[in-house]
Amino acid sequence: MNHSEGSAHSRPNYFLVFVGLLALTVIEVGITMLGIPDGILVPSLLVFMLFKVVLVAMFYMHLRVDSRWFSYMFLIPLAPVALIMFVLLVGYTK
Repeated sequence: MNHSEGSAHSRPNYFLVFVGLLALTVIEVGITMLGIPDGILVPSLLVFMLFKVVLVAMFYMHLRVDSRWFSYMFLIPLAPVALIMFVLLVGYTK
């Protein structure tokens, strides 16, 4: 059986994922240098952080190709964390 033809666990392009993470980090650093008010800065940085977490989880933690149960174990705790971050963000911007 040839593993290169339509294999369910195809090897991801880690260099491309690294370039994406690097680009998101450069954008984050650039945003902080612009002098944007905190009410806009913090939520925008949180959005970029979320994109980076998803990239790392999908490719380096192999959640994209593993069992869905592993994805659920990772995603279920994110709901309370997101709620706590939202409450802290609202309290921070007041």
